[in-house]
Amino acid sequence: MIAAAMLFTAVAATAQPRRPRPIRHERHERHEVRRTPDYDAWRTGPRHEVSIKAGAFPFTMSCGHLGLSTGTERLPLYPGIFATPDAVAAFKVRYSPRKTSGGITAAYYYRVAYALSVGVAFTYTGLYGDIFDARNGRKVSSNDMATISVAPALRLQWLNLPTVRCYSAIAAGPAVDITSIDDGRQTYLGLSGTIVGVSVGRRLYGFGEIGAGMQGIFSAGMGYRF
Repeated sequence: MIAAAMLFTAVAATAQPRRPRPIRHERHERHEVRRTPDYDAWRTGPRHEVSIKAGAFPFTMSCGHLGLSTGTERLPLYPGIFATPDAVAAFKVRYSPRKTSGGITAAYYYRVAYALSVGVAFTYTGLYGDIFDARNGRKVSSNDMATISVAPALRLQWLNLPTVRCYSAIAAGPAVDITSIDDGRQTYLGLSGTIVGVSVGRRLYGFGEIGAGMQGIFSAGMGYRF
C-alpha cells in the first residue's frame, strides 16, 4: 500500500498542468459595398469641366437633321425679296445646294455626385446657300439659316475609370431658327440626347458621342477638367 501511494504521488507530480481553453470571441464584420478607387476621389478631384465639339446631322425645326436631306430645300418667293424684279415676276431663279456647318457645341458641366453632372450647352448650326438669276447667273439673294440653342443639361456617368469614362446625357432648352431670306425667326424647344459617349484622358481629354437632336447624331471633341 505504501509503495502504491508513493507511485501515485510521483506520477501526479510529473503530470503537466491542464491549460485553460482560450475563449473565442466571434468577430462581427460589417459587409460593405465594394467601391471603385474613384468613388470618393471625385470629391477632391476636378469637378468643373469645359468642352467643345462638332456634330454631324444636327436637328433644326425648319429642316430636320441637316445633311440627311438633299440640301436643296425651296423657300417661298415673296415680292420684294430679290434684287432682280424680272426674276421675281417670272420665277426664273436657281437655288444652289445648301451646305451645313454641322452642330458646334460649347458646354460646361459641374460634377455634383459620383455619377451625376449638371451643366449648360450652347449650340450653333449653320445652313448656307445662294439664289441666282437663272437667266444671267447673277446672285440675287442668300439662302442661309442659323440656329442657336441654349440648353440646361444632365449627364450620367455609368463607367468611371481614371482615364476612361462612359456616359449618357440629355439637354433641353430654347432654340431659334433665323432665316436670311426673309429675316424670319422660329422659336421652339430644342432637344439633344447622347445615347453613349466615351471620353479618354484625365484633365485634358478627347471624346466621341452617338445621339440625336440639336447637337448632332455623331460628334467628337475635346475638353478640360479643373
